[in-house]
Amino acid sequence: MNKQLSNQDTKWLDGKGSSGDPLTSALDVLYTSGPGVEATRLAEVALQNSLSKILSPIYYDRIDDTPVGPVWLAAGPRGLVGVEYNGSEENFLNYLRRVTKGQPQRSGEKVAAAKKMLLTYLRGGSKRIDVDVDLSGITPFQRRVLEETRKVPRGQVSTYAEIARRIGNPKAVRAVGQALRRNPVPIVVPCHRVIASDGSLGGYGGELRSKRKVQLLKLEGVAIN
Repeated sequence: MNKQLSNQDTKWLDGKGSSGDPLTSALDVLYTSGPGVEATRLAEVALQNSLSKILSPIYYDRIDDTPVGPVWLAAGPRGLVGVEYNGSEENFLNYLRRVTKGQPQRSGEKVAAAKKMLLTYLRGGSKRIDVDVDLSGITPFQRRVLEETRKVPRGQVSTYAEIARRIGNPKAVRAVGQALRRNPVPIVVPCHRVIASDGSLGGYGGELRSKRKVQLLKLEGVAIN
């Protein structure tokens, strides 16, 4: 269906005004910036600023002094999108940009509630972490695995085979292990509660019999040999 253009639209098309849309305006600046490194850099900054206003904001911060060391966490409008042990801020930012396509901003205030809840849990002051999690950035299979894993109660463990059975794909034991290895929100989605069928701990973040996995299970009252 054809749509009649307003005077403002036609002025912009003729190069006599602004589009009124921040993203289009930023692209227009980029396209017309002309040759030169500095002009291009300024245009790219304008484009990035415009995109950051359009994309959902992602806020992040670090929790220090937990029993398992420093923990980074990040949240968007629909809940937590990332939890990572230790590591550098740069690596965590690179991860967030890759999985959220946004421009993360550090803000302890914006993630204060999630920080407090996670720290209280890790210090043994609460029995559960009641916080929303946004798993929209992962595959449907991985999402089913993590949603089922989140149902494993504190103080108990399940097995990779059992999780595979619960999601209706009993032969996908190895795939379940890979999905848990790539869990973007460990602790909150307790992949540490999933062990091998022979009773061994299996891996955690790619590390067999991880010290953190042992710490988390002991914190939750699971006897570890």
